Amino acid sequence: MSAYPSSAPITFVLIHGAWHYGHSWSKVRAHLESAGHTVHTPTIPFEYASGEKAGQAIHNFDEGVQSIIDYIDENKLDQFVLVGHSWGGVVITSIATKIPQKIKRIVYHNAFIPSEGDCLFDLCPPFAKIFYGGMAAQSPNKTFTCPFPVFRDAFMGDTTIEEAQAAHNTLREQPIGYWEHQVTNTEEFFAMPPKIPRSVLFADGDCTVPFGTYESQAVKLGIYRFVKMEGSHEVMFSNPEGLAKNIIIAGRD
Repeated sequence: MSAYPSSAPITFVLIHGAWHYGHSWSKVRAHLESAGHTVHTPTIPFEYASGEKAGQAIHNFDEGVQSIIDYIDENKLDQFVLVGHSWGGVVITSIATKIPQKIKRIVYHNAFIPSEGDCLFDLCPPFAKIFYGGMAAQSPNKTFTCPFPVFRDAFMGDTTIEEAQAAHNTLREQPIGYWEHQVTNTEEFFAMPPKIPRSVLFADGDCTVPFGTYESQAVKLGIYRFVKMEGSHEVMFSNPEGLAKNIIIAGRD
């Protein structure tokens, strides 16, 4: 294994994107831990695990966010670097409005950055709401998948089809309510100078969030550290070691 960037030990909380689980970060986590860092990869629940609603999709975004805050409290985490991938950018922005004092730095990894009142569909190309919304409308629990042809070309075109299929096989259905929720109370988070240092880590082969579009979202962060690497939207699968190295660069002091 090649050397990692020099850095004091960092506690990372990695938040996954749509359709993913916490264990989607498993290979990235292993590389970060081998470099001496502490890593947490909680899974945002997409359905109720117990009680009267067991097995039903969770469409209440605030419940999903609260599950991560509860995880942070239960593990007594403080002064950690919060990393969000893709839809996870909406999640980490919401978390930052609720517990800013606990976050040392926030890192958007090819992640959507909502303004006040934005939902994820507001940040996606127009076809996304039509395409995914149509899939959810036909679903009994208003969830939808990412079809493999879309995943292969738009999300993970930087590896073999077999590797892309293996990654796709790990995904799950996403409740549409999580994409329709409007993020609020962001004024303090986006205020200048920033109370929480920000970084943008961008894999430049991303067809899901092309940089020309993404730049218009990142500019609202004001002052931020920019880290660029090669790779697709799913570089966590195609190059986990490279991603780990760049997460360290994005997250260190």
